[in-house]
Amino acid sequence: MEGYEEDSPPRRERFARLLPPADVDKEPFWRPGMARICLPVAGLFFLVLVTVGNLPGLAADMSDAFGDKRLHLAAYAFLSGLIYASVNRRPVLVSLLVIAALGALDESIQSLFPYRQAELLDLLADISAAGATVISLHIGSAAFGSFRAVTKS
Repeated sequence: MEGYEEDSPPRRERFARLLPPADVDKEPFWRPGMARICLPVAGLFFLVLVTVGNLPGLAADMSDAFGDKRLHLAAYAFLSGLIYASVNRRPVLVSLLVIAALGALDESIQSLFPYRQAELLDLLADISAAGATVISLHIGSAAFGSFRAVTKS
């Protein structure tokens, strides 16, 4: 064949840097101890968040007292921190995707009530809170890991 060199490495070797490391499959997706605690807390918190947020009058009172976007930022930052702490592989991506799905679910539930309205800005606040939280946690865990590696030697 034209353009094929006999001495070229096999396809797997040429694309090895694009493939995940071989030892990735050995570590579990969830952090066993943390996921056992954080995921039920996150689920319960989300249920309380949706329930309290859709009670007539209470959601409006809370929004007036604290600010709607501040409530979204605080709640979804907490949720994303719990999810981030539960995941071993790609915690930033998993947290962002889960928070985007939960935020969309929250807004779609709000649209079912006549006294509530779904807002795209609320969903963007949810995703922004998750982004800021997981980036901070990722940088912090990397810095802490580097610090531990230096102090052990």
